[in-house]
Amino acid sequence: MATIRETILSYPSLDDCETYLDNVVMVKRRINGGDECTPDNIGQAMLCAADLYAMVVNSTDFSEGKLSITHPRSWYIQTAKGLYIEGGEPGKAAKIGKRIIVKGKAGNRW
Repeated sequence: MATIRETILSYPSLDDCETYLDNVVMVKRRINGGDECTPDNIGQAMLCAADLYAMVVNSTDFSEGKLSITHPRSWYIQTAKGLYIEGGEPGKAAKIGKRIIVKGKAGNRW
C-alpha cells in the first residue's frame, strides 16, 4: 500500500509540489504523510490534493524552452472543487476560483 504522501503526489501535476505539501499542507491539516493510505484517511489525502490544486491555480505557468507542461486554469479549479466536495469541505469548493472584478468610474474608455 502507498503512503498518504505518495497518494497525494500521484494526482496529475502535483509531483512538483512536494515542498509545499510537506511544509504547509500536511502541517496545516496535521497529517503524517508517512502513514499508510487507507479508506479511512483517503478523504484527508483528497483534501490535501485539493489544497495543492488551489495553490497551483494561483501560480504562473511552467515552461522551459519549448517544453511546456500546463493545464488550463479551469481544470485546476474544477479538480480542486471536486476533491473538496468529495472530501467533505463543500464551503471551500464554493470559494475557489472566484474572480475579483474591479469596477472604476472611467469604464472601458482610455
